[in-house]
Amino acid sequence: MTPEANKEAIKHAYDTIFKTFENLDFRAAANCITADCDYITFNGMHLQGREAYLQSHEEMMNNFMFRGAKLEGQLQKIRFVNDTTAIVIATGAIRFRWQKKAPKSRQSINTGVWVKNEEGEWQLTAFHNCRIQKIPFIGRVMMMLTKKKKG
Repeated sequence: MTPEANKEAIKHAYDTIFKTFENLDFRAAANCITADCDYITFNGMHLQGREAYLQSHEEMMNNFMFRGAKLEGQLQKIRFVNDTTAIVIATGAIRFRWQKKAPKSRQSINTGVWVKNEEGEWQLTAFHNCRIQKIPFIGRVMMMLTKKKKG
């Protein structure tokens, strides 16, 4: 597979995961994840394995608030470590059915490690999701004070 074809295959897998939120078919998303995947949610939960991912997402989407929600986002960067491993940076958020767009406060950035399996398909084997947050006021003050000391 060419580098461009590998990128397209990873993009297709991401699209599959995004679409599962619309049709609530998390089995399709689970097929894009290795059986032993380590998956860290935005709030720090560590889901270990495909079945834990599947159970967590099915439970979440069975909650009335999440019905009709859409996962929106985009790939920011795909970097190949070697022929069978890629690091992927993406952003996104869940938009609830009553929202025109996902609020900025729900935006997340994530890092995924993708591996090519024996069948030549790309699967997510490690994932870390993190809320994008503004640095708190006290943090900004501390940074300014540190800059003044150096200058």
